[in-house]
Amino acid sequence: MKNHAASAGKKAPRKEFRTRTVKAGSVTVRIYENLNRGKTSYVVYWRVGEKPERKMFFELAAAKKFAKDTAEALAAGQVDSPSVSVAEAQMFREAMRVAGHLGIPLHMIAQEYAAAHARLAGAATILEAADFYVRNSIRSELQRTVPEVLEEFIASKRQDNLSDRYVTDTHWRLKRFAAAFNIGITHIRTRDIEDWLRSLGVGARTRNNYRTLISTMFTYARKRGYLPKDRAHEVVDVERPKVRGGAIQVFTPSELAEMLAVAEGQAAVAVAIGAFAGVRSAEILRLNWEDFNWEEDVIDLGCDQTKTASRRLAPILPALRAWLEPHKKPHGPVLRYSLPVCLAEAFKSVAKKVTTRRQEADPEAAPFVWKHNALRHSYASYRMAEVQDAAKVSLEMGNSPQKIFNNYRKVVTKSQAAAWFGVMPAAPENVVPISAVA
Repeated sequence: MKNHAASAGKKAPRKEFRTRTVKAGSVTVRIYENLNRGKTSYVVYWRVGEKPERKMFFELAAAKKFAKDTAEALAAGQVDSPSVSVAEAQMFREAMRVAGHLGIPLHMIAQEYAAAHARLAGAATILEAADFYVRNSIRSELQRTVPEVLEEFIASKRQDNLSDRYVTDTHWRLKRFAAAFNIGITHIRTRDIEDWLRSLGVGARTRNNYRTLISTMFTYARKRGYLPKDRAHEVVDVERPKVRGGAIQVFTPSELAEMLAVAEGQAAVAVAIGAFAGVRSAEILRLNWEDFNWEEDVIDLGCDQTKTASRRLAPILPALRAWLEPHKKPHGPVLRYSLPVCLAEAFKSVAKKVTTRRQEADPEAAPFVWKHNALRHSYASYRMAEVQDAAKVSLEMGNSPQKIFNNYRKVVTKSQAAAWFGVMPAAPENVVPISAVA
C-alpha cells in the first residue's frame, strides 16, 4: 500500500521543450520544440496585439521559414493593433517592397491610384491609361516651341529650292503667328488659332490663306515628331470662313487713266501689268524681266510662278508695252519687294494720290476707292468684250473657259474695252504723231 501510495503521489514527467527565437526589428517570434511520445513537433508562436497566434510544423526548416516571414511581416507592418492580420501585414510588406524604389509614401500612392481609378470610371485600367499617355506624349528631346518649329520649317523650304518670294512671304506671315504663340506647339488648341485668326481683322480669303500656311507648318511638325502622329493636328478643326462671291467689280477706263497718271516707279509697273495683262498680284511679285519675251509679245509665266502651277503665256498688248518701256530692264526682279503687303500698300498709295488730285481740282470730289482684285477683273472683262473668245482669255489668265464665260461675259461693252486698252502714256512734247504730219 505504501508503495502504491508513494507512486500515486509522484507527478508525471514533464515534456521536454527547446525554444528558438526569431527577431525582426522589435518583433520576436518563438519556435517551441516539443518531444511527445517519441515524435518531435515545432510550434511557432507570435502575437498580433494581445491576440496569441500559433502554428505547428513537423519539420524545423519549415517552422524557421514561417517564423522568419511572419516576424518580417509584423515588423514591416508595425502591427500593434489586433485588427491587422498576418495576411494583411504580409500584403503591406509586399506593397512596401514594390513601391520602395519610387521614394513615394505608400499612402500617397494609394490616394493617387484611387483618384485615377475613379476618373477612368471603368473605361480603362491604370496601366492602359499609362500606355496611352506614353504613346501620345512627346519625348523631351522632341519638344519644340512655335518659333523653333517655324525656323526649321522655313529652312526646309529653302532646302527644297522653293522660290525666295514664296519662302519670304510664308516666313513673314507665320512670324506673326509665332510671335503670338511663343510656347510649345503641343500646347496650342483649335480655339487659340481661331481666336488669333479673327483678331487679324482681315477678310475671309486672307484668313483662309493664313490658316493654310499654319496647317502646313503643323503638318510638318507632326511629321518631325513634334506633335502626336496618331491623330490630326489642331488646325484641322479650325473653321474655314466662307468666301462669299460678290458682283464683279471693275475699274472704268477713266479711273485707270487717273491711276496711271499719278503712279510712279514700282507702283506704275504693277498697275500696268495688272490692268493690261491680268496677272495676279502674287504672280506679279514673282516676275523677272527675263520672263518678258518682247519679240513674241508674251510674258512667260512658269509653273513656279502661277497659282495653278501650270505654265501660261500672257500677252504683251501695245498699252502694256508702252507703259513698261521706261521701266524695263534686261534681267532681275520686276519689283524690288516680294511681300503681298508691300504691293497692297503700293496700290493704297496710288488710290490716295488719285483722291488728292481729284480734291485739289474739286474739294467736293468723291475719294478714289480701291476695289479688291479689280485690276485682274477689269482685264478679264475688257479682254472678253474685245476678243469675244472665252477659251482664248482663259489661256491668258489661267482660269477655266467656263469661269471666264460665266463671270466676265457682258460685264462691259466693246467700246469700253477699246477705251480701256487705249489708255496710253502722254507723248513727249517734241514728238509729233505721224498722222498729224500727214
